[in-house]
Amino acid sequence: MPHAVDAVLQDELRRAGLPCRGPTSRLLALLRASEETHLTAPEIAELAAEAGLAMPPAEIARQVEAFADHGLLGRLPTTTAEPVFDTQPEPHFHLIYEDTARIVDLHVSPETLLAMLRDALARRPGGVEVVVVMRREGGPASGG
Repeated sequence: MPHAVDAVLQDELRRAGLPCRGPTSRLLALLRASEETHLTAPEIAELAAEAGLAMPPAEIARQVEAFADHGLLGRLPTTTAEPVFDTQPEPHFHLIYEDTARIVDLHVSPETLLAMLRDALARRPGGVEVVVVMRREGGPASGG
């Protein structure tokens, strides 16, 4: 199975016009295999170092931005100073808890999302902020 995954990642990188071998593909494979799906560039650099991937933090940050620009990673709108990247590039919803900086993936239908939103608004009037990100048509698919 690892060869199939490698081939899929290499194909994604090739279609994005990015190097499909070497450290770039290893970095993307590492991110896709990570248990944590929402990471900042410094957290990604730490993860890479722990995995023995010899890339300087500035190069990792550049590669991660390129991955997000090409739809291989998502980029989340957050209230933190550091951009947060989502290792699950397919469109999905998120809950972001400001007090704990916790981000939760929601793989739910639009109907379920609306029900959850109604419930949150009822439970915490004045304590819920909704951010809707309208992605460009034909642009990178990263959840909102």
